[in-house]
This record gives sequence, C-alpha cells and structure tokens, in this order.
Amino acid sequence: MVTTAPFEITASPALLAAGAVMAGVLLAACAPRDDPAPPAPAIEVGRPFPAVRLPDAADGRPRSIAEFRGRKVLLHVFASW
Repeated sequence: MVTTAPFEITASPALLAAGAVMAGVLLAACAPRDDPAPPAPAIEVGRPFPAVRLPDAADGRPRSIAEFRGRKVLLHVFASW
C-alpha cells in the first residue's frame, strides 16, 4: 500500500510582505480625502439653463442649447463604464 505524506501550504515572507503592501495601497486609495472637492452647483427650477455647446449627434457640428429655446429637448447623457 502506498501512502503519501500530507503537505503544508506555506507562504514565503516576501509573498506576505507583498500582500501587506498591496493591502496598504488599496486602503490608502479608498481612504477619504482631507480636502474634498466642492459639489457642483445644481440647476435650480425656474433658473435659465447654462450656456452649453455640444456636438450634434447627426452631423457633429457644435450646437448651442439656446438654438432650441421654446422647444422640448432630450439631453441624453451616456457613460460607457
């Protein structure tokens, strides 16, 4: 009958040190900042929309939001992440 010896899983000190450094970097990256950026000003109801120029989806030329004054506008904001 053939028997095998049980094996142990051991980590080298260098591997443990690298893991500790990576965990420290991750925690530092997730920590809150001391000086957070001020929030962006909100558009209030009844206030004019700010002057914005965006590329037209059809032809790519810049269009001003003022060109659509008095008409309904759908502003589709898309993020791919």
